[in-house]
Formats: sequence, C-alpha cells, structure tokens
Amino acid sequence: MRAGRGGSARTSSPVNPFMSYNFCVEVQGLLVGGFTSVEGLESKNEVLTIRQGGVNDVEYKLPGQVTYTDLVLKAGITSHDSMWLWYQSAMNGAVKRQNGSIYLLDDQGNITSTWNFYNAWPVAWVGPSLDASQNLVATQSFTLAHEGIWKRANGGAF
Repeated sequence: MRAGRGGSARTSSPVNPFMSYNFCVEVQGLLVGGFTSVEGLESKNEVLTIRQGGVNDVEYKLPGQVTYTDLVLKAGITSHDSMWLWYQSAMNGAVKRQNGSIYLLDDQGNITSTWNFYNAWPVAWVGPSLDASQNLVATQSFTLAHEGIWKRANGGAF
C-alpha cells in the first residue's frame, strides 16, 4: 500500500461481503427446515408529495406509511413439515401469528446478520412440480404475511 500525503501507509483489511447461500430460518425459537431460498426481505417508505397553491416550482416530500413485502420461503419436502401444519391450521381458520428470524451464516456457521419478522402467518402454499423424467428435489414454498422486519445489528445468536 502506498503512503498518503501524511507520509504513513494505512493498512486495512478488506471487508468481503457475505455469501447468500448459507442461512437458516427460525419460527418461535424452532429451526423450521432447510430452505433453498428466502425472498421478500424488503420494506418501503411511501413518499407523500405536497404542493402549495400558487407555487408551481416546488414539491414538498414527506415520509408516509412503511410497507413490507411478504416473505416467500422455499424448501424441499420432508417427512417433518411444521410449516405445512402451520399453514393448514391457518387454512382452517385458526390463524396463529408467530415471530421468527432469518439468519445469514458465514462459512464456519457463525451468524453474521439477522432479520427478525413479527406477527407472521402463512397465507399461501405452492406445492412441487412433479415430473418422472427429472431427478430434482421436490420443493414447496410458503408465503408469510407479517407486520414488520427489523435487522439486528452484529448478527445475534440463535
């Protein structure tokens, strides 16, 4: 590394981004399966535009409602299917809202980032595509509606 104008070289270790393939999902304190993907870690702050009468060249931008995208969890089908039981209960009118977490892990299995979701319940299920000419894992997906996602600083623990 070259020395800057101050005359001394600065050393810093590079910060590499975490890989997105190593993660797990927990609902109410229980790991609920090996998911192949998690989608919907998203929120948006609505922007309200206010215009003042007679002032044609100014728009005021104010923060509005925060909205959250539904989570979509995709997993292989196994004989132990707690997500299906939760969904089936909601289908039968017994909606049970639960909190959960999505953990991003490093190569050693340590938690690097955590996203907590609140008051979630399953609202949709998509079953596997079955095809005898393929040798793929049978997968299903669950869509969870929820009332918010918050990222926990510095990872956190199970």
